[in-house]
Amino acid sequence: MGYYLLQPATLGMKTQAHALDTIGINVANVNTGGYKRTDTRFETMVSKSLSQQSDLGGIKPVDFQRIEKQGFISASDRQLDLAINGDGFFYVSPTFDVGTEIFFTRDGSFEVSLADAQTSSVTADDDSTITINNGYLVDKNGYYVLGVAADATTGAFDASGTLAPIRVDEWAFINTNTPTSTAEIGLNLPSTNTIITDHLGTVLSALSGTNSDDLETYDIEVVDSNGAKRSAQLNFTKSADNVWQVSATTDRNLSPQADTINFAGTAEAGDVYSISVTIGATTTTVNYTSLGTEGGLSGIRDALVAAVNADATIAASVTAAAGNGAGEVTLSAIAAATSFTSGATVTDGTTAQLDTLTLAGTVEAGDQYQITIASAGISTQTITYDVTGAEASMSVVRDNLLAAVIANAPANGTVIAAASGTNDITLTARSAGTPFTSTATTPVTGGTANSLALALSVANVTGTADNTVVRSASTSQQTTAPQTVTFNGDGTISGTAPVSLTMALTFADSATSSFTLNLDDMTQYGSGFLAFNYDHNGLASSNMSSVQFDDAGHVLGTFTDGSQRNVYKVPLGIFTNPDQLEMMSGMVFRETTNSGSPTSTFADTSDRAEFVPNAFEISNVDLATEFTRMIMVQKAYNSSATVFRTVDEMIQSARDLKA
Repeated sequence: MGYYLLQPATLGMKTQAHALDTIGINVANVNTGGYKRTDTRFETMVSKSLSQQSDLGGIKPVDFQRIEKQGFISASDRQLDLAINGDGFFYVSPTFDVGTEIFFTRDGSFEVSLADAQTSSVTADDDSTITINNGYLVDKNGYYVLGVAADATTGAFDASGTLAPIRVDEWAFINTNTPTSTAEIGLNLPSTNTIITDHLGTVLSALSGTNSDDLETYDIEVVDSNGAKRSAQLNFTKSADNVWQVSATTDRNLSPQADTINFAGTAEAGDVYSISVTIGATTTTVNYTSLGTEGGLSGIRDALVAAVNADATIAASVTAAAGNGAGEVTLSAIAAATSFTSGATVTDGTTAQLDTLTLAGTVEAGDQYQITIASAGISTQTITYDVTGAEASMSVVRDNLLAAVIANAPANGTVIAAASGTNDITLTARSAGTPFTSTATTPVTGGTANSLALALSVANVTGTADNTVVRSASTSQQTTAPQTVTFNGDGTISGTAPVSLTMALTFADSATSSFTLNLDDMTQYGSGFLAFNYDHNGLASSNMSSVQFDDAGHVLGTFTDGSQRNVYKVPLGIFTNPDQLEMMSGMVFRETTNSGSPTSTFADTSDRAEFVPNAFEISNVDLATEFTRMIMVQKAYNSSATVFRTVDEMIQSARDLKA
């Protein structure tokens, strides 16, 4: 019976002692990062009925974890401190290889730590290869903080993406880059500039030191295919009213030597194009005379390239290639140590017109062949020959028709008629630059089809005398083919927005850059060249000098090239019932059946929380509340102790009475 009398008081003391212990732990962790307090509540215990007595059990403690309760946020001067204001937890992994065991924490006071066996080979400043240890974000337990990496193509982050340790050492992104794909420029081109018909020649002259006041240039920056930041020069010349030519100039390797020759003007039959190459004391000159059938300067260029490369003396040391422009030829030394001197000339040709008539068929009496010749200096002359049938062959018919042409004094004074080939007659203008017209009439046939065909073999060329050539020796630049930009009469860019050019650049180390240049902000006003803005996308390969967080949870890296990039994003794990998480040593939590599985989301899209950079969350313990509870629990403990002592005295008195 004494046991049952002492039980309520005993359990009361034990329960209050447990509550005091819980309060003590809470108070001790008042400044512990991410700590979540435990509240002790009490539950009545009902014993079995005994001798008509019941409700003799007393009380027992019940602990409630207050994990969901927000902790106090403390400001910090550390860039690696990050607090959660709202719901959710950081994901952390005790192992580098993220497995099924993932823990959760609210303590955002992070550090950088090395991971065992995680190394990388990088290129040092002296171009040697060194091995470095990778550094990752960890919490105070050494657990790896997990995040989502940016998509390599779009740069976007996916909350459901693969969670991985966050690498933040200096070389973490040295091999990560995104070439420039888009750029935009805003500038004004002066409408008063003089028209320039040879854009490439003007650019090459400027690169060689002879500048033109009507050439406008602007330097831009892009990220090339190797991830390096590169500079290029945009060139602008006015080619007509409200029309401009635009090209881009990039650096080119100076070793081996590379010369650029640019022919310009009107390609006509008889024009003579020459390229000379001097190696040592030997000068070799290659000439090409235009036939008028090459289809313009690009055909002349290709013929010159073929002629230079076909010359054995030049080809032993120098290679010719087509450049970017229609008339551009590049000469490159085969060996870096080879030095050469190049030269180029062009002569405008004056060529006499040449027509060719061809007779074909069978000699038959009654056939008639007729030629008409007209020129500015004579009246129209019609020469006819009637076949008698006595001619032994078609060549005899040709000779008789030729004799008739020569016998016609006005015609003979205009053209030189001569036999050619088997059955051909050539008519050559006696004066170059004096054109004539000739026609041939189909003959009357006696049964077998005959023909008299006329062809213009060489056009009459007077020569426009507009050919030019510019040579840039050993230039360290390469210029793209010019593109056309047109403006409206009011000075605004012409075309449907977005108005753009596709720029394809090549650099010294063979790296390239292909991007779309938006021109919507370009204008053509007044007499001043003024640049407003230039911007481009793309990220260069660079060392990371520091790391910090922003309020969206991005891991923001600052790089030695001056850029800042979102390299990772920290997701939140949100639980349906976070108070039922299992509390682990080190103030981390583990998922349980009652807590449910976490939903991964980003703070800036969840409406459930926000991140506070340069701060960390400490405990959710309120000292005033804890001390108030301590006083209450202490009084309850003292009361239970008094009851226990009184009952004990009563039992002793009863024992003594029996004795």
